[in-house]
Amino acid sequence: MMSPNPLSNSNQQNHGKFAFATFLTMLTALVASQSASEDRWFQIEASIFTNESRLGRDAETWDLKTSELKFPTNIRRLEKIQNSLLIESFLTLNDDSNINTALPDEESSPRQRMLSMGPVPEAKSREFRLFDLSREEYIDLPASFSDFSQTNRVLKQSPGHNILFHGHWRQRVVSFDEATSIYIQGSHDIDPNQELIGSLTIRFNAQEDRVVVDTNLWLIEATSVSEQRNEWVLPTPPETLLGSTDVAKQLESRFDGMFRIYPMRQSREMRSNEFHYLDHPALGLIITVRPYSPPIDLHNPRNI
Repeated sequence: MMSPNPLSNSNQQNHGKFAFATFLTMLTALVASQSASEDRWFQIEASIFTNESRLGRDAETWDLKTSELKFPTNIRRLEKIQNSLLIESFLTLNDDSNINTALPDEESSPRQRMLSMGPVPEAKSREFRLFDLSREEYIDLPASFSDFSQTNRVLKQSPGHNILFHGHWRQRVVSFDEATSIYIQGSHDIDPNQELIGSLTIRFNAQEDRVVVDTNLWLIEATSVSEQRNEWVLPTPPETLLGSTDVAKQLESRFDGMFRIYPMRQSREMRSNEFHYLDHPALGLIITVRPYSPPIDLHNPRNI
């Protein structure tokens, strides 16, 4: 009877270890490639408000040459759910009620109120559609999703602040070169002499281990001829903004061409699930970013 060859057993063990190590290497590479291809979603909520202290605003000036006002090339609006609940054909129905009637009848009254109040479609081609809040990007989420209810209430009650914009949406976060900016426009109901215009960009830093917010905002404030110090030029929003009107001309007409600009350009790396505050002599921004995982859509091969 022949005895087992110890060299043969050793070779088999070494071969088994090599095969296992190769398998681990391939598995690690596969997981890494899958992770790199996965979309990383976040839920973002932001409130932008004024700092009403004249002392703070007047203590700093901005050079027109270094504070040129312009929009990013890749920019879009947040989708408003209520703006898509009515199709354009309904909004533009001819009102065939009797124009000589002193008061509208019961049938025409609701329609007249709807036509006068909106919502107004952003584009003529807009059609009625339903949103999938759990899977779609850049939809301004309902108030029931908000974590800023108490914060916004405090800001509204504060005499030193006016909320000009509040947004709450979900999106994929990508690198700086691929990022899409959010168009910002807002005003205060009580003070028509102020208007907020600009954009927010949510992106990854170079290492892609931290989410960054870039503010490109300017507060427009009406002023008198004697107080006008700079010849600012308001940019026209890009054509990519569906249904956008020439906001620049509207504002120049509204303020009679006499206004002061307070630009806010800042970048901030943010930790997830934390409140972040960006301060400025004229504006303030409170923002949070939270990781979000959209439900798997079995009908979309990309998500399987």
